[in-house]
Amino acid sequence: MADKDEHDEDEEVQRKKKKKKGMADKDEHDEDEEVQRKKKDRPVRRVTVRDTDMLPDLQAEVIEYIEQGLDDFKLSKDIARHVKQRLDESTKEVWHVIVGSHFACNTTHDAGTLLNVTVDTVTALVFRNGPPMKSEG
Repeated sequence: MADKDEHDEDEEVQRKKKKKKGMADKDEHDEDEEVQRKKKDRPVRRVTVRDTDMLPDLQAEVIEYIEQGLDDFKLSKDIARHVKQRLDESTKEVWHVIVGSHFACNTTHDAGTLLNVTVDTVTALVFRNGPPMKSEG
């Protein structure tokens, strides 16, 4: 009898996990739809790449994150935080992001990680320098 109760409890736990996973998948799907809707409604922006040694795929990803930041935020610090968080999550590496309209910078960077781009009137400097992987823990 106790085995049957444990089996029923295990099935209930599995059902809850599946339901929770389905909800997480739905939330992720809803988030993707929201991003696509914003992208569709987004104004056309002039993108000028000033300097880069990034691969084109990563460059396009970074520019998309910058455009998302411009869609959602007004302050440069918020746009920079958004871009950094998205890059850190997607690459599992530590990135540095500077966003503004008037700034100067002299830095070193890891090969293949520099992008200096202007989107409309906002300039972003994105690069990685240091350990390539975030430490777990």
